[in-house]
Amino acid sequence: MIYYFFQLITSGIYKIQRSFWRWMNIAYLLKRHVNFNPKTSKFYGRAYLNIEKGGKVTLGDNFIIRSGTLEAIDCNNGSKITVLSNAELIIGKDSGMSNTVIQCHEKIIIGNNVNIGAGCLIMDSNFHSTNWKDRLDRAKDIANHKNAPVVIGDVVFIGARSIICKGVTIGDHSMIAAGSVVTRNVPANQIWGGNPAKFIKEINNVQ
Repeated sequence: MIYYFFQLITSGIYKIQRSFWRWMNIAYLLKRHVNFNPKTSKFYGRAYLNIEKGGKVTLGDNFIIRSGTLEAIDCNNGSKITVLSNAELIIGKDSGMSNTVIQCHEKIIIGNNVNIGAGCLIMDSNFHSTNWKDRLDRAKDIANHKNAPVVIGDVVFIGARSIICKGVTIGDHSMIAAGSVVTRNVPANQIWGGNPAKFIKEINNVQ
């Protein structure tokens, strides 16, 4: 009896927390003038959002973001979206992510009906200079890093723990196997996987 009593209390607290963070996330996006539909967007758990002044963000209808140990298949703390000033993030309709980190320094476009698995990282920057001499000076190291847009097509599936690196384009309907590191373009209707990700096979169920 005591067990069920505490279970009821815990369930109630969880529902209150979920509702609280949903409205906090929506309030933040509204404050940052994000183009989205609060009625259809779904936020489960606390998302860590950092949209700098001048950053542009568009979220399509029915966008879903799961964040936290109770909302995804892994035990990460949550999803994180960072959009720097003058950068642009576009996510299409009916797309979702779980405990995913998106670092947008220039431009990231994610299409419609895209599923992004737990623990993924999508970034359009290498954050540091590729010249080792620059890395001897912290200021030069940061100043001389490079950005390149990321484009993910429609109906793409990105498996858990995958990393999508700067400058990558993933074509429509393609799938990225769990734990992959994508460093070059993936054509449409293909399955890629590994580190670095390589072609596995064509997707033959395309009508």
